[in-house]
Amino acid sequence: MEKVRVGLVGVGFIAKIHMAAYKEIIPYVEIVGVCSRKRENAENFAQEYNIPKVFNNFEELCASSDIDIVDVCTPTNLHDEVIVCAAENKKHVICEKPLTGYFGEDSDKNLIGFEVPKSHMYKKVLEKIERIERVIKENGIKFMYGENLVYAPALEKMKKMILASSSPILEIRAECSHSGSHASYAKLWKTSGGGSLMRLGSHPVALVLHLKHFEGIHRDGKPIRAKAVWGEIGNLTKTENFLKEEKHYLATNWEDVEDWSILVIDFEDGTKGIVFSNDISLGGLKNWVQVSLSKGMIYANINPNNMMVAYTPEETVWKDEYIAEKIETKSGWNFPSPDDFWTRGFPQELKDFVLAVKENREPVSNFELAKETAKVLYAGYYSSEEGRKVELI
Repeated sequence: MEKVRVGLVGVGFIAKIHMAAYKEIIPYVEIVGVCSRKRENAENFAQEYNIPKVFNNFEELCASSDIDIVDVCTPTNLHDEVIVCAAENKKHVICEKPLTGYFGEDSDKNLIGFEVPKSHMYKKVLEKIERIERVIKENGIKFMYGENLVYAPALEKMKKMILASSSPILEIRAECSHSGSHASYAKLWKTSGGGSLMRLGSHPVALVLHLKHFEGIHRDGKPIRAKAVWGEIGNLTKTENFLKEEKHYLATNWEDVEDWSILVIDFEDGTKGIVFSNDISLGGLKNWVQVSLSKGMIYANINPNNMMVAYTPEETVWKDEYIAEKIETKSGWNFPSPDDFWTRGFPQELKDFVLAVKENREPVSNFELAKETAKVLYAGYYSSEEGRKVELI
């Protein structure tokens, strides 16, 4: 296999990020086809990125003998069917986070987040995970989980320092927050599968789980698993004093999804993980992870970081030049990112995936991480409704 051949399903924002990352690994990969719900969108995407073939649908793309990997860049509510179709056609799968969720497929309710019990959601998500895992194993394909922050340079350095210290991880704290999504799909559970915990929390949850997996594998030959989850969610932009304000800088109009969440994860070795994720944080995207070791402490400040610092009194000075994700204004002090995608691990992630197929090995971010992340997220929702910890194992 000289070059690994990839077909993309979906042409939205994340597909464009993937295409930028694929350009960094041209010696190893060839993008041979693309499809979208609307063929016109796929045709425009193919023309923009010089992709030779446009498929009518994902079934046709997955069946093509010209493709080795199906890169699933669709909304989460479409992941399951594309993954299953790709696996049944013996295609390896790259799937964006999170793996799956509950979208009210078996309910006629409109405001799912308020009207469907979280215990039912948790049960259904476990069933979905079992189905996906069964099809993957039956067809012997590789599943590569698109959690880019696992590949962030700061995380790579953190893991080297953990190994060098030879000390156990006692606690991990991590966050992914910003000022909220203005996309309509994010406002409703039936299209998003949840609020800030689902959309944003999937990142820090995966980081916390990955670091404990890493610790256990290197020390004992097996990953340290999450044992139980306590969760709390809230709708802080619906509080009385917030609603009284004339001008809002935060995203609003959330329907049946939360804009604030926190999880506490108990691990089987007795240690803890704490995850923060919300849509009420001004000042740009925040991705960070803090590890407390018995012999030290490490803080990885992925976004924002002070590699660069800039100031201007006028919003228009930097014109259209990208500064950082989700900042409300370019005026004042800001932290420009020289290469935001590299800092967050996108090119490194896709290089690992392509080489995993080419070299017939497991990727760093695999199905086990995808599976446990989805379980923890929905156990968090279940816990928030029950007011108690939810046991996982």
